[in-house]
Amino acid sequence: MDFWSRLIGGSRSLSSKTLRTNTPAERLASFKRTCNTLQQIWRTSNSPSGELGATAHARNCLDRLNTVLSDESRGPAPHPCLAYASTSQIYVTVTKLALSSYDEDTLRCAAIFFNTLIDAEVDGIVDSRLFARALLDLVRRGVAASEEVEGRLIELLFGVANNIRLQPHILPAWFVPKQRSGSDDGDQTHTGKEFAGETRKDDFPLFYLLIEYVHHEGRAGDFARTGLLYIIETASKSRPLERWLIESDLATLMATGLGALYSQLSRTLSFSVMDRDVPPIIAFSDHAGRETAVQPQLGAHMDSFLSYLLFWQDTVDHCKSAEVNDTLLDHFQILFLQQLLYPSLLESSDVDGGSTPAVLTYLYRILESIDQPYLIHRILHYLLASSSEPEPITESTRVPPKQLRMSLSRRKSLDILAAFAEEAAKPSPSLFNLVDLVLMSIKSNNRQTVIATLRLLAVILQRHHSFAGSLIQTTPSYDQTQRTVGALNAELEQFLSMATTIVDDPTLDESYENYLRDATFILESRLFLLTPSVGDFPDGPADRPLDVQKDDAILKEILRLLDSFFTNSVVVNLALTEMITSLASSNLVSLDGWLLVEPSNYEYGQEVGTDPATQLPEPRSAKPQSESQHNRTDPFSMIEFAYKEPTWSEKNVPLVTEKLRNLVKHVEDWRREIPDFDVLVAARRDLLHQDERPQPTPVRSRQPSEPPMGTPSGRPLQRMTRFETESASPRGRNPRPFDLSEASPSRFSAGGTPPRSSVGSPLRGQSINTPPPRGVSASRAVVAEELRRRLAMPFQVDRSLSGPETQSVEPETSSPDGEASAEQQSKPHEAGETVTLGHVLTNTVVLYEFILELAALVQVRGSLFQEAGYTR
Repeated sequence: MDFWSRLIGGSRSLSSKTLRTNTPAERLASFKRTCNTLQQIWRTSNSPSGELGATAHARNCLDRLNTVLSDESRGPAPHPCLAYASTSQIYVTVTKLALSSYDEDTLRCAAIFFNTLIDAEVDGIVDSRLFARALLDLVRRGVAASEEVEGRLIELLFGVANNIRLQPHILPAWFVPKQRSGSDDGDQTHTGKEFAGETRKDDFPLFYLLIEYVHHEGRAGDFARTGLLYIIETASKSRPLERWLIESDLATLMATGLGALYSQLSRTLSFSVMDRDVPPIIAFSDHAGRETAVQPQLGAHMDSFLSYLLFWQDTVDHCKSAEVNDTLLDHFQILFLQQLLYPSLLESSDVDGGSTPAVLTYLYRILESIDQPYLIHRILHYLLASSSEPEPITESTRVPPKQLRMSLSRRKSLDILAAFAEEAAKPSPSLFNLVDLVLMSIKSNNRQTVIATLRLLAVILQRHHSFAGSLIQTTPSYDQTQRTVGALNAELEQFLSMATTIVDDPTLDESYENYLRDATFILESRLFLLTPSVGDFPDGPADRPLDVQKDDAILKEILRLLDSFFTNSVVVNLALTEMITSLASSNLVSLDGWLLVEPSNYEYGQEVGTDPATQLPEPRSAKPQSESQHNRTDPFSMIEFAYKEPTWSEKNVPLVTEKLRNLVKHVEDWRREIPDFDVLVAARRDLLHQDERPQPTPVRSRQPSEPPMGTPSGRPLQRMTRFETESASPRGRNPRPFDLSEASPSRFSAGGTPPRSSVGSPLRGQSINTPPPRGVSASRAVVAEELRRRLAMPFQVDRSLSGPETQSVEPETSSPDGEASAEQQSKPHEAGETVTLGHVLTNTVVLYEFILELAALVQVRGSLFQEAGYTR
C-alpha cells in the first residue's frame, strides 16, 4: 500500500489506536472471532431480511472487519488478518450476507471489504477464481441499489481491471475461454447473424459487466469506461484475450451503442436567444433577435454522444493490438458511418425546420471534439470518398509485408463485415459525398444551413487540414519559385493599404502586433511536417503545398458570399472569414493564385544593376534575362533585387484579394456619399470594443436592432466567442484551432485608447459622468434619437457589388425596439432582404479586422514556412 498512508496511519480515531496497540496475534484472534460470528449469522438465519437484528449485527461485524483490515494494511508487515481473509475465504460469506439482506448499508460495507482486499494485493485474493465468482455475484446482483452503492460496486470491477493490466498473470482467474469446435486452421462457414460477434458472458463476465455501464454518466460510468480500457490494453499481452476480443461482440456493442446515442439526437436545432446571450457584435446588426445569433442548444443527448465518442477515441489510443484496433475501426465504419451518419447526411432536408443544419452541426461537433488520427481518417476518408489511401491506417500497415500475418479471427471478422456491407446495399459516398453536400448547403437560402456548412468547412481546415486536398480541388505544385522579400512586402502593403482605407486607426501598430502574435501561435500549432514518404501521411501532400484550382466549386461559392459581404448576416460573415483564414493558415495549401499573386506573374520595371538615367523602365513578367547571370557574380545585385517591390497586372490579381478590393472600393464610394461615414465606422468599432476597457455604464439611446447594452447587473455584454460564444479574438472568433483562446494576446482592438476618429462622435458623446443642464440633456436626447432613426433606416447597397442576395433593397417594417418582426425573423436570408446603415457599419468593422488578420497570416507564413526569401 501507499508508504505515506502507512506512515501517517497512526493519527486515526481512538478505536484505531487501541487496535494497533494489540499484537498481531491478538488482532488475528479478534479478527477470527468476528469472522466466526458472520459465519454463525449466515448459518442460523435463513432470511436475514426479515430479522432486522441479524442484519444490524452482520453490518456491525463487517464494520469491525473493515476497520481491522484498513488499519493493518496501513501498517508494516506482517499482515495476518489479510492472509486469514484470503485462506478462510470469508469473502464468500460476506457476499451471501450482503445479497440476502437487501440492505444498502450492508452492501456498502461489503463493497468496502472487497475493495480493501483488492488494494492489499495479497496472494490468493485477486488471482483466485473463488474470489472472482464472489465479487462478480456481489456486483451483478447488488447494482440495483442506490447510485452511491452502484458506484462503489463498479469501482471494484475497475480495481480488478487495473490489477489485470499491471499483472497479466492473474487474468486466468477472471477470463476462462471455452474451447470452440473446429481448429484455427480449418475453414469455417459463417452467416450474416455472426456479424454481431459471439456473446460469451460465461467466458469473461467481468468484461460484460463493464460493457453494461460504459454508457452511464457519473462515477459508475467513469469507472466502467476506464476499466474496459485497461482490459483492451491488456489484449496485446495475452494472445487468447486478443483472439477472444476480436471474435466477441465488443466491437459490435461499442458501435451500436454509439449509433443508438446518435439516433437520439434531434433533427432540428433548438435556440434560446436572450439579451444577455447576444454578444455586442451581433447586437449591433440587423439579426440580433434571430435564431442564428447564438450557438444552438444541443442538450444532454449531445453531451452523452460526445462523451461516448471520446471513449471510442480513448479505446483506439489505448489498444496496443493492431488486429483488435482494426476490428473496432471496421465496425465503427460499417455500423456507424455507413449505416447511420452518412444516411442522416444524405437524407437531410434543407427546408425550414429541416434536418440539414442539425446533421451538419453534429458532424462539425464530432470533428471538433476528436483528434484521434485513425478515427478521423475513417470518418473523412469515407465521407469524402477520398482515394488517398484505400486501406485503413493502422500500426499493422507500417509492418513489413513479410512480417504481417493476419489471424483467422481477423480474417473471419473481415469476411463477415464484407458480407454484411454487401447485403445492406446502402448508398455510397462515391456517388454523393460530403463535398456534394457542402456545395448544395452553401447555396441554401436557409441561413442556419449556410452557417453550419461554413463551420464544418472551417473545422476540417483547422483541425484536419490534411484532408484539404480532398475537400477543395487542388493540384500538385510544380513551380518551386520562391517569393522574394520585396514581393512579400508589396503584398503586405496592399493588404494594409486596404485596411487603412477602411479605418484610419492611430493604434494600428499595436493591433497588428497582436494579430502577428496570434498568427504565429496558430501556424506553429498547425504545422504539418511535409515528407516525401506518402505512407506516413497518406492524407496530405508529399513534399510541397498544393495549389488551389481557381475553378473549384467551393471556392466559387466562398467568393459569391464575399460579394454580398455587407448584406450578409454578421454570423455568416464571421463563419465565412473563419473558413478563409483556416485555409490560409494551412501549410499544406499554397496561397498563390487565390490570395497572393503567383511569383511568375510579378512584373519588374527594369533590370537590377542598371543606371535608371540611361535605361527606360520596361515591364517584364519574369525575371530579367541577364539578372540570373548578374546575380551569380554580384551578391549586392541579388540583395537589391530581393528587396525590389514588383507590380502585377489586373488580370493576375488573386481571386479573394480582388473581392476584398471591390469591397474596399465600396467603402470609398460610401465615404464620398456620406460626409461623416468615417466617424460612424470608428464609433461603431469603438462600441464593439467597449467591454475591453473598464468604464461606467453609458447612458444613451439604443442603436437600431440593438438589445439593451447592459446585463441585469449593469455590466457590459461580453463579446462574441467562437463564432458566437467561445473565444476572445479580434472579430469575435476563436483564432486558435485547439481551444486555447484564453491565452490569446489578441483583442478586438489594441490597447485601451479609443480610436482617434471616435473622439467626440455622436455615439460616444452621450456617455457622461455628471448630469448636464436640463436643456443640454434634452438636446442630446433629440440628437441620440435622430441618430438611432438614421442608423435604423434602410441602406442602399450597389447591386454590382452586393451579390445575388440583395438585388433590391426595400424598407422593412421593424418593431418599436428596432428588431425585426417575428415573420421577418423566420424568413431565410434571400434576395431583396433589407439591411440598415448600422448593419453595414458592423460588417465594415468585421471586414477591417479580417484584412488585418489575413495580412498577419501572410507575413508570418513568409518567414515560418520560408515562403519568402532572397532568391527566386
